[in-house]
Amino acid sequence: MGIKSLVVAALAAGVVLGTTACDPSDTPKPLPTTAPGGQTTQPTAQPTRPGEPTQPGQPNQPGGSTPGTTDAPVPTTGAPAGDPTTTKAPAGTAKCTTSQLILDKGHGGQIGGTWFLKFINKSSTACTLEGFPGVSQTNGPQGDPVGEPAERDKGPQAPQATQVTLSANGGAAQFEFISYPKQVNDCAALRTSTLRVYPPDNTESLSLPWDNLICPSPQRMLVVRAITPM
Repeated sequence: MGIKSLVVAALAAGVVLGTTACDPSDTPKPLPTTAPGGQTTQPTAQPTRPGEPTQPGQPNQPGGSTPGTTDAPVPTTGAPAGDPTTTKAPAGTAKCTTSQLILDKGHGGQIGGTWFLKFINKSSTACTLEGFPGVSQTNGPQGDPVGEPAERDKGPQAPQATQVTLSANGGAAQFEFISYPKQVNDCAALRTSTLRVYPPDNTESLSLPWDNLICPSPQRMLVVRAITPM
């Protein structure tokens, strides 16, 4: 056989061997793609199934935070707004003196219970009141206190002391006065005829007829609250 024939036979045998060696199961799998920057792309994460907890600290998940952002501040509750009828007095307005005022019984229950008493400005000049009156039960306008004077209620649910302006010729402010009559069943109660009231920052008092019982000291049964606008 000539050399040319031998070369042709060898090439034909190589083609046959190459064809029979190609098994589909041996086909190379595609290589993972490469993201910009040389990082291998990872499979997409599976979504969290209902009932599974989320991982803390993951972006956009409860308990985590997104890089570059800060948590919004928790809103705080501010102090209650002031009563719109409570206004500061013009500069130079003086405090009310006892001689400018009338004490009015106001409104409330029967003697013993809760009352809203009033200070009325009878003068021709505006004046201001702020704080707590001094209140006690006595026998007569100038009598000494019988039992304990009223205790000031400064609790969070009570009105807070604030300046109230009483306009000239009839401007008024009120304050709450509370007594606890049921306590007289547990003591040797004393009868009084008068309610004696000191306006704030004054040493002269006003009075009202007040036929009522009160326990002797040291038992306390009277409460007074700060002056408020009408």
